[in-house]
Amino acid sequence: MKVVGRSVLILLTIAIAAPALAGVPQQLILSRDGQPQGEVKGVFDVVISPGFDDAKVSVTLDGQKIAENVMAPYHIQIDFGALPLEHKVVVTAVTSDRKRSQWQTTLNQGRQPLTIKVEPSDFANRVFDAKVTASDTDPVVSVTLWDNGKSIATLHEPPYRFALTPEQFAQQFVQVTAKTKSGEEAADFWTAGGEVHAETLNVRTVPLFVSVVDRNGATKDNVEPSLFRIMDNGTEGKILEVSKAFQQPISIALLVDASSSMTFSLRKATQAALTFVKNTLKEGDRCAIFSVRDTPRREVSLTTDRAEIEKALIGIKAGGRTSLWDAIASAERELRGEKTRRAIVVLTDGGDTSSITSFDEIDRMTKEIGIPLYFIAYQEDLPVDPQEVSRLRYIAGETGGFVAEASSQNLQAKYGDIEKDLRAQYAILYQISDFAKRNQWRRVNVQLKSPLLIARTIRGYFAQ
Repeated sequence: MKVVGRSVLILLTIAIAAPALAGVPQQLILSRDGQPQGEVKGVFDVVISPGFDDAKVSVTLDGQKIAENVMAPYHIQIDFGALPLEHKVVVTAVTSDRKRSQWQTTLNQGRQPLTIKVEPSDFANRVFDAKVTASDTDPVVSVTLWDNGKSIATLHEPPYRFALTPEQFAQQFVQVTAKTKSGEEAADFWTAGGEVHAETLNVRTVPLFVSVVDRNGATKDNVEPSLFRIMDNGTEGKILEVSKAFQQPISIALLVDASSSMTFSLRKATQAALTFVKNTLKEGDRCAIFSVRDTPRREVSLTTDRAEIEKALIGIKAGGRTSLWDAIASAERELRGEKTRRAIVVLTDGGDTSSITSFDEIDRMTKEIGIPLYFIAYQEDLPVDPQEVSRLRYIAGETGGFVAEASSQNLQAKYGDIEKDLRAQYAILYQISDFAKRNQWRRVNVQLKSPLLIARTIRGYFAQ
């Protein structure tokens, strides 16, 4: 980038001359004989004193030329970023008669960003060195070697050198992390195929919706964010944000068993479902209605229209057998493209009797899409087959939902339990960096730093 005369607008910093006024950049004076003092961050008006009257000045910041052929009065504007990190500034002044002067200034000396680089120092013997930098005010306290998500060695003093066993080096992949006193972490990886970049490492930001209950199963909505901890395939994820999910819009697929066995219970079931919709959905939320019969039928597609939802529920007629897995598959497809919070709520009085979709297929689909499934196992005269309830519990548990067993006396209350769970969900955003393979199943485990609380969420996902 070339800058001629005074037409310069760059982002950089150099020496502090006076406090900044609102909206006015601070001034930094850079001269051969003076070393800037104090903390340098943000935008500065940099004034250069080259020592010659007719010189043309070039400026290099951290090895990159940012200005060239700057002429008197030698002003450039530089943004050094939000943090006061170490920067090396090199100024070169050349006069018309070829006189040349060059000097270097170090800003924020000792305040280096946290970095780590791992490379082999004795490849034949599987010895690797990790080189780290960090700020003097937040030094590195540990460097850890990882193997398949497990910590296998930690060093607290340099040199950070690791000798791997043949078993540890079987994949010819080395992962290390550095941690500072404040808890900041950085990671680096080495593979025999060359340096691994972030896109190869699959550095992912993963959104997660989590419900928290106590030992009695009561939903908790007042959990401190600091209590959450997330393990992703054995590696701890860095939590970026924890918030209440209720403020986010939700798309719900509501499935009602309309097989012949529900003939005398269907009216009460649809009325309870309608009350659930009225209590759960807020403005902007969407709902789709499916009836579960020989062939599942979408009574109404995703809509915010409460009148259409009510009409669809009231209009469901009973008849035929129960294609439960097919209905869940249809609901999954309906919600698959939704970018909002999602849930599938199913009322059924028995297991599947007529689906084309197999249980194994629905197991794979629910894991792949990751939508919480809530089941109400409804029993009026005969209890739901325990084996079928066990299957429902398995699917619900894998997706972060649950099964509620209900009768006509407490059906509305069981819908209310699902409503409370959806209202109390936490939205967590976390980051994970490792050598994931495409379509690899990754186990997710959300832990709470309290023996009295239990987290419920999806059990895992397939890496993309």
